[in-house]
Amino acid sequence: MASEALGMLECKGLVALMEGTDAMLKSANVEMVGWDKCGSAMVTAFVKGDVAAVKAAIDSGSEASGRVGTVVAVHVIPRPHDELIALMPKPKKAPEGKEKSSAITGSAIGMIETKGWTGLVEGTDAMGKAANVEIVRTIQIGGAFVTTIVRGDVGSVKAAVEAGGEAAGKVGELVASHVIARPHPDLLAGFGA
Repeated sequence: MASEALGMLECKGLVALMEGTDAMLKSANVEMVGWDKCGSAMVTAFVKGDVAAVKAAIDSGSEASGRVGTVVAVHVIPRPHDELIALMPKPKKAPEGKEKSSAITGSAIGMIETKGWTGLVEGTDAMGKAANVEIVRTIQIGGAFVTTIVRGDVGSVKAAVEAGGEAAGKVGELVASHVIARPHPDLLAGFGA
C-alpha cells in the first residue's frame, strides 16, 4: 500500500457513514478497504487509491455525510507505512443464512437508525409491512445506535423508510432515516450486507 493513499471518513452514526461511503465510491477511483466502529456511535470508513482520487473521494464523502448526519473527522495519508495495512479493519461478512447479492443495480437501499432497540424493532416491522422490501441487515455500532438496512425498488424503499421512521419515532428515538436511490455496487458488500 506504500504507493497508494489511505483516506478515512469518520461519522457519528452509520446512516451518515454509508451515505458518505457511497459518494466516495462513486466520485473517484478508490477501493473500500473496510469500516469499523470505535464506540459512542462513531464509525469510520477507509478507502485507498492514488492520492488525488482519495482526496477527491474524501471531499465528496464528507460533503454527502454532512447532509444527513455529523462528520467527526476526515484525513488522507498520502503514503502510509507498509505495516499500517495490518491495522486496517477487515471487510465485514454478511450474516449467516443471507444470500450475498453481487449486483444491486436497479435497487435502492434505505436505512433507519435509532437509539435503542425498541424503536428499531418497531420501525423495522413497519418497513417490512409498508412495502415490498427485503430486510437486509441490522447493525449495532455502539452508543446505543442500531440501524436496519432494507433493499428494493426506489418507490418501495422510500415508502418503507418513511413508515419505519414514523413508527420508530413513536416508541423510541429516531436518529436518522435515509434512502440511497442507486447505491454503488460495492457499498453493501463493504458493509457486510
